[in-house]
Amino acid sequence: MPHFETHHQEILARTGFFVSLASYGLFWLLDLIHPGFVARFFSVHLFLLGMIVFGIWWGSVVEEYTDRPKIQEATLVLVGILCAVLTWNLGEMFGGWRLIVSAVAFVVPLLVLRLLKYK
Repeated sequence: MPHFETHHQEILARTGFFVSLASYGLFWLLDLIHPGFVARFFSVHLFLLGMIVFGIWWGSVVEEYTDRPKIQEATLVLVGILCAVLTWNLGEMFGGWRLIVSAVAFVVPLLVLRLLKYK
C-alpha cells in the first residue's frame, strides 16, 4: 500500500466518511420507503461500518481541529430533544418517574460532551 502524506490521508478519509454517511442515509431511506428494496441484496449497515472506519481514520489523521461551539450546542440541543422524546414515548414502564427520566435523557448528551472535551 503506498504511503500518503497526512494531508492526503485526511482528504481521503473525510471523503470516505461523507460518502458512507450519504449512502447509508439514502439506502436506509429507500429501504424504509420500499421494504426489501435494498435489504434483499446487501445489508445497509455495511455503509455504517464504512462510516465508522473512515471516521476513526479521519479523526486520527486530522491536522487542524476547528472547535465550533455554536454547532456543538445546536447539535446537543437537537440530540437532547430526540433522546427526551424517545424516552417519553418508550418510557411507559417508568410510571411516575417518566418526566424525570426524560429530563435526564435530555441532559445526557451535554454531559457526554463535557466529559469528552474537559479531561
